[in-house]
Amino acid sequence: MELICKVCGYRSRNLEPHISGEHADRGGLEWYINEYGVFPEDIVDPNLTKPEEPKAKSKKKLDPSMIDIAGKQLKKITESSQYVPSINDAYVWNEDIPDIIEDMQENLPIMLIGHTGCGKTSSIFEIGARINQGVLRVNMNGQTTIGDFVGLWTVKGGETVWIDGVLPHAMRNGLWLIVDEIDFAEPAILSVLNAVLEQHGKLTLKEKGHEIIEPHPNFRLFATGNSIGCMSDYRGLYQGTNILNEAFLDRWQVYHYDYLPAKDEVKILVKTVPKMTDRIAKQIVFIANKVRDSFKKEEISCTFSTRRLLDWGKKMIRHRDPIKGAQSTVFSKISREDAEVIRGIIIRRMRGENEDEGS
Repeated sequence: MELICKVCGYRSRNLEPHISGEHADRGGLEWYINEYGVFPEDIVDPNLTKPEEPKAKSKKKLDPSMIDIAGKQLKKITESSQYVPSINDAYVWNEDIPDIIEDMQENLPIMLIGHTGCGKTSSIFEIGARINQGVLRVNMNGQTTIGDFVGLWTVKGGETVWIDGVLPHAMRNGLWLIVDEIDFAEPAILSVLNAVLEQHGKLTLKEKGHEIIEPHPNFRLFATGNSIGCMSDYRGLYQGTNILNEAFLDRWQVYHYDYLPAKDEVKILVKTVPKMTDRIAKQIVFIANKVRDSFKKEEISCTFSTRRLLDWGKKMIRHRDPIKGAQSTVFSKISREDAEVIRGIIIRRMRGENEDEGS
């Protein structure tokens, strides 16, 4: 319906623009309402459809059962387990973690290769910690037998009983199993793994009457190694490792890890070590990378893991002396020859030498 302006007889379904503009000299809309005793709603046709206000974008509801890790969503495990690791809040994810998570979701076996102490094993522990997943680790240090791995019969309380090894225990209970330093594993252990690595693989316990173990849906298999594939050039640094053939490696998704970028290790030091400054952290990381370079060149037989870096940083801050801080965290763990080389690297750096090589 049309409304009529009481001043000039102008007709419109909405008098607001007319009054505010044409009768602005008299006081506009406020004057008109007071002068003629009308209400604001009396000058606009109530049936006039006003343009709808843009709807606010609805926020995507977060699923509390899902955990975001490096931009990937993983479902949190509701069952409790004594094997769930603790979270390291200062942990920095490797750049391959998104791909690794996708492989995990597809239940593909994953092998991480790289130098000792570069974060291969810890990355799996950190993922498990955040989603409440139990993780078991078995180290192929030359002393791990097929019985430790698969299981064995033993006498207990006068009776002969079967005790599961780590592999069937993980498969039955839905744990993640990390076979650490798999390039040190006995051929018998690798042979057992072959069957489990098959698609929909199962484990047959021949020693237990050929019992067949179906893996729990949460079971995942991981391995780490130091001298596999593209790391084979460094086999001389890891005496005693075995050569794994390509047929075995083709059963795995293999990712090559390196030490974290210097800027990330600096962040970890500052965030983890009380009273650690950015300047000191940069010096420590520079020294660690010089040691790692010497290790790769086979000039020394030890390297610098991130864990050793943190331990040394804490003791350095405590003693305010890098050499004294390195006594219990570095020097006492390695040969005298290697200790002297690293001592020299620390002293030269702290004296300000080799400044052109880094800050």
